Amino acid sequence: MNLGIRAFLYTARKWKKSLLLFCLLLSITTLVLSGLAIADAQEKQTEEMRGTTGASFTVERNLSTGGWSSGSDGTYSTQELITKDMIQKIASVEGITGYDASNGGVPTLYDEGGNNLSLSPDGFAYYAYGAYNSEFNSLFVSGRFELVEGSHITEDITNGIILSRESVEKNGLKIGDKITGIINPEYNDPEVEMELIGVFDIVADKDDTVNMYDASTYWDYNQYAFCSNSVMEALAVNYSDDGIERAFFFVEDATQLDNVIKNVQHIDSINWDNFIITANDEVYQNISSALSDTNTLVTTLIVVITVVSMVLITLILSMSIRSRKRETGILMAVGIAKPAVILQYVLETLLIAVPAFPLAYVCSQQVVGTLGTLFGKASESVIVLPEHFLLVAVGGGILLITAVLISSISAMRLKPKQILSQME
Repeated sequence: MNLGIRAFLYTARKWKKSLLLFCLLLSITTLVLSGLAIADAQEKQTEEMRGTTGASFTVERNLSTGGWSSGSDGTYSTQELITKDMIQKIASVEGITGYDASNGGVPTLYDEGGNNLSLSPDGFAYYAYGAYNSEFNSLFVSGRFELVEGSHITEDITNGIILSRESVEKNGLKIGDKITGIINPEYNDPEVEMELIGVFDIVADKDDTVNMYDASTYWDYNQYAFCSNSVMEALAVNYSDDGIERAFFFVEDATQLDNVIKNVQHIDSINWDNFIITANDEVYQNISSALSDTNTLVTTLIVVITVVSMVLITLILSMSIRSRKRETGILMAVGIAKPAVILQYVLETLLIAVPAFPLAYVCSQQVVGTLGTLFGKASESVIVLPEHFLLVAVGGGILLITAVLISSISAMRLKPKQILSQME
């Protein structure tokens, strides 16, 4: 009788065993396909996060290596300030896609009616950053602040200001309103007019020590402000240490942050004893760590399912083949070679796998979204692709053949006479 026909007839005759193996293969393959789809979605999310989250680093004056002096406006550091030429050289390093530079000030702000905009009863001043491109300020890049209305300050905007939502709501302001700032009227500091172009909301917890990163933390986050750099220069025109104190540089690929910083530090025209570079990648690191943990969990589950399934299938096949010793002995006694007998066993298993694998592909497409949500994935982002099916079909086929070969060892090492004598 033809080998293929014998395999088909046996599979049909032992339909209960065949159904058990079919259900097992269907369940296992569905889970593995879903796991691969979730892992693939995880990898895509990681790639997207590297581009959207990014990271930044701050270059600021190293006050510990500079001197100090006194003037009419008090004591100030004589440390070298950051120049526009330095900023352009750093910004030209490969991997940097944006930057912001700022000098801080503490202006008091007034609305068009002359009312003090301070959030504190004593009319305390705001802590303001003079910005070129406020979206690249570390407070926004790190996720501490989020722009919720209006637009960011750019180099094309010369008189813009961005305030916190609380400040805007408490003072009844809206986008487009005029705001006047002055640092100290007693020093005959000039009044500078600005236009409210944006509103930010606070995401970070001010009480978290992780967010305490410079002297400006004396102010509440609600009292922070971002204004055009030209505005800050005009406000601070009477101060000896007027200039750019810190610059923020945005790196699109967060994984390259350390390499970019090393390349920046190789710029020979900058005396790095006078400046400090600080990496700002806590958001990427936190998210990356969470994604890595999830990816490890998914990979581990796939491996565990595969290994346990292989052991279980091998045990089932071993029990089946041992129960067929008489049949095996008869086949070998009539001249059918051992490889042909083993091939029949392989064909029987593959006859069950052939319908199980495609059906698992269909089933996995229905359940993968639900399984994906358990790992924090949007159901529409987790998709079982044809390449997933191809990988599982080829890999599963190889594993099944291996399981049959392992299961056949005990029977195939005996001669036909030995097999038949054991059945007497």
